Amino acid sequence: MTVSYLRPPHRPGQGSYRPSRSIAGAALVLGLGAAALAPMPTATGAPVPTPGVYDVLGKSWGVSPAEAKVRLDAEHSKADALETAKAGTANLDGAFFDASRRLVVNVHSAKAAEVAREHGLTPRTVARGEKALAKLQAQVQALADRSGSAQVQSIGADLPTDRLQVVLQPGKQSAKTVALVNQLKAIPGVGVSTNSATLAMTADVIGGQIMDVVPGTWCSLGYPGTTSDGNNVLLTAGHCVEGLPDVLNAAGTHIGKGIATRFQTGRRSVDMGLMDIDAEDVGRGYIDNRNGSTTTITGSSKAPVGSTICKAGNTTGWTCGTITQYNLTVNYGGAGGSITRTSGLARSTVCTEGGDSGGAYISGTIAQGMTSGGPNDGHDCGFNQGGNATGSYSFYQPVVDAANYYGVTLTRG
Repeated sequence: MTVSYLRPPHRPGQGSYRPSRSIAGAALVLGLGAAALAPMPTATGAPVPTPGVYDVLGKSWGVSPAEAKVRLDAEHSKADALETAKAGTANLDGAFFDASRRLVVNVHSAKAAEVAREHGLTPRTVARGEKALAKLQAQVQALADRSGSAQVQSIGADLPTDRLQVVLQPGKQSAKTVALVNQLKAIPGVGVSTNSATLAMTADVIGGQIMDVVPGTWCSLGYPGTTSDGNNVLLTAGHCVEGLPDVLNAAGTHIGKGIATRFQTGRRSVDMGLMDIDAEDVGRGYIDNRNGSTTTITGSSKAPVGSTICKAGNTTGWTCGTITQYNLTVNYGGAGGSITRTSGLARSTVCTEGGDSGGAYISGTIAQGMTSGGPNDGHDCGFNQGGNATGSYSFYQPVVDAANYYGVTLTRG
């Protein structure tokens, strides 16, 4: 099994190409009836997600929409409590939701554990923690680089196990890889496994709809925003705008052009990029759930590991899962082929396919990221309208990191 970024050739009417089923030809363009699509505000004017958000999460979890709202609200409340606790002490060292939906916080002292409990969190004393694992990741990455092995697929911390995970490409290991594995197994806190698939990247201006990249591939639209000088732009996966292409919507109307990317095929890269939205078009503060509803964007964050997350994409529609890792380094491409090492990615259990790249990941109404890639194993998620979780996984570019790097403020509903 390889992993790859998801940018297939554009073949309208074939394969996984699917124009929007809920908003024909919509793409951050004036005159699309945005007021009718946006969620209804509360009495105080604060935006809220449409009922469709809770409907699809409820179907995915096998509960009612009301129960889904309670669960998601509880997650966000605990995530807010974590941010408040972190502001009061620097001794909280990573957090994740466990199977009981407790927000577990790594600590190294009784004082830090006390702070965690005061905020309704569950402290856990660990040998390493997030900071130590980040240092260990840098050391292991340097070791892998010096080894000359082309079979290291990904390196990243796994907070629940308090270990660093190194995943190898499938296939027979080269002599260089065998030597590297022997070195890695001798390092405390490092686990080594082999994937059954290679990886691939996912390529296709309302988030989640088709992003037709000239001259003939497609991605999905990510998050609109504005730069410090007021320019309207779209944050997307860097590989979607590699080469700074012109971009069309599903109706074939020009909506923008790539103006920046940190992604380079065959090089060490970060998968974030920027598209300039045409002057006559408008970035909207909501995403198309691809099921007849929309979700208002009210902010952005890096939600804790284990948080519920859903993705809107042109190929697979609305798929949901949980966040499993942050700060992963992933090698896209198979053994013996061109390797593109991409750093700073998050991993989730959300299913994606080719054409979903750049599509919006969101937790409730809080923006999380844009699709980067996933396993290239022929797994078919199908086009989902109910938030289906199909047992696969994917990588995404955290939107907070991209917005901070490019100086973009996300457009809110």
